[in-house]
Amino acid sequence: MLTKNLAGRGPAVLPLMCALAVAAVPGAGELHAQAATAAPLFLTATNGTDNSLAVINTRTKEMVFVPTGGAGGASGNAGGVAVSGKLAAVVNFGSANVTIFQRKGNSMEPVQTVKTTAEPLSVTFGHDHLVVLTGTDIESFPVYGNTVGNNDGTVSLLRADGTAAQVVTFDGGAIYSEKSGDISEVSLSTAGASGVSGPTVPVALPAAPNNNTPFALVARGPYVYAAIAHSDLETLIANGKIAAMAEGPAPFMDASGNLTHAPCWNTLSGQFLYSADSPGKQVVRFLVSDSNVFLDKAGAATLSGAPTDLYAYGSLLAVIDGGDGTTSNASVFTIDPEGELTLSFAVKITGAINGAAIIQ
Repeated sequence: MLTKNLAGRGPAVLPLMCALAVAAVPGAGELHAQAATAAPLFLTATNGTDNSLAVINTRTKEMVFVPTGGAGGASGNAGGVAVSGKLAAVVNFGSANVTIFQRKGNSMEPVQTVKTTAEPLSVTFGHDHLVVLTGTDIESFPVYGNTVGNNDGTVSLLRADGTAAQVVTFDGGAIYSEKSGDISEVSLSTAGASGVSGPTVPVALPAAPNNNTPFALVARGPYVYAAIAHSDLETLIANGKIAAMAEGPAPFMDASGNLTHAPCWNTLSGQFLYSADSPGKQVVRFLVSDSNVFLDKAGAATLSGAPTDLYAYGSLLAVIDGGDGTTSNASVFTIDPEGELTLSFAVKITGAINGAAIIQ
């Protein structure tokens, strides 16, 4: 069953129905043109006991809720939703599985459920695989077109203490973070060969106090940009080592030691890296290259709640925040050539939503 609503309205339950065709079937050229102009869809998960994928049309602002068939409950993570081509993966923490969706028109259709060995927190696609991070291990599943195959690799996390935060893939394999103080890399083969494999290779973090709570990961090619959130640092990882660092907004602690700023979750748009500053309730902009990272602008966008994930696609930036603690916000900003953000619209979703992605 689908539910949908327009921005600012409560969800209304609607039955699935097939409409009677009253016009001629479009030809292949027309279908291609329609697909090319389809609006990008902003995806996030409602994350409740009955988990659903919230599908937000970035052009019309219409929102549709599609059940995952599982239970949510993930927290303290990013990458709860991942996309690749027309596929999307959504974690069902409470059910220890991942639902695979495929875009269908202006909505998403569940097509498969992938069982995981433990409760999934973060998912990503890469190297022709779906990669899943749980609290205890990292798992891989080959992707064949629009089908996800059986588990072809499992590696135990370095700490496996339940503080896993995020996983991403990069040219060198897969890399994950654990908030208790670990960023580690594992090998990842392409489909047709074994998936993730050890040994687990930790990335040496800066000496204390600059190693406090690694969170965010985002990658492009062989380069990974990682946030050490509670040390207010954004880092560049190359060849398994931290090659550059930049401090975030200052001061990042008040006189009582409470965090006032922290780069928690990352996304890339060209040379701009946008980081969700959860305690500051804002988006911070960094400038990045393959050799350095610089703080560019604090307060690139301000939010009413603490941001918990974000995702850039083309000229769009999707951000989720915790709102008032009962109702969360899903916001879409436009990115201009100078990296400036302008709010396009925001919709409210009941509960602590999880994950942010945009699918074309």
